[in-house]
Amino acid sequence: MDEKKKMTPRVKQQYLRMAVTLSVLLLLALLVWGYNLFRLRNVTYEGLTRYTEEEFTKKLQGSFIQSCTPFFCMESLFREKEIPFIEAYEIKYEGRNSAKVIVYEKRVVGCIPLMGRYLYFDKDGIVVESSKTRIAEIPIVEGLEFTEISLYKKMQIQKQSLFGTLLALTGLIEANGLTIDKISFASDYQVTLTYGTLQIQLGKRDSYDEQINALKGILEAAEGKYGTLDMRSYSKENREVILKP
Repeated sequence: MDEKKKMTPRVKQQYLRMAVTLSVLLLLALLVWGYNLFRLRNVTYEGLTRYTEEEFTKKLQGSFIQSCTPFFCMESLFREKEIPFIEAYEIKYEGRNSAKVIVYEKRVVGCIPLMGRYLYFDKDGIVVESSKTRIAEIPIVEGLEFTEISLYKKMQIQKQSLFGTLLALTGLIEANGLTIDKISFASDYQVTLTYGTLQIQLGKRDSYDEQINALKGILEAAEGKYGTLDMRSYSKENREVILKP
């Protein structure tokens, strides 16, 4: 009799199981081979300052499959993740084991502490981020009364004339590369900055350009000292700065 005619249903089932098992094993072997061939091993960054490269890579790699370079690169095309302080990002394929991430960060110049969170605002006074995290190089603003402050909207200050003063101060601080801990407005709207163990009295004036532009060199000379730097009378004609213990 023909060999096929002798094959019982049980034998056929065994052959089918073997074929399925071999197919699954072959598929797994191909997946492992493909994963090892395209495994993401090197990620370079451009424009990243708010996070370390390792932190940002972990935020992007939400699943095991995203550690494979092609899938990692396709992520931003179909579903860009929302990451605090990041406006947008692009992922470029640099080779089967490498990718480049171009990061566009939100530009923040100050923050307002409110109900256990920090509301970060940009150079136009728009609140761009709300976070429990305090960024050391972004100054806290104190002493102003806000009539409206909410995410993605422009802050409204009770005394609107101070709004331009606040934005001018934060802009000057950023432009001069200064790390100021706090900007404080007194009840009479005189301005005091906090830098480590130093209080810097700027007083009340229309423009703080001369004082802030000179501040970096003054702070370098006063490094490690305690007290109050009185710059209320500082000008091009009067460059005297008094350090009060």
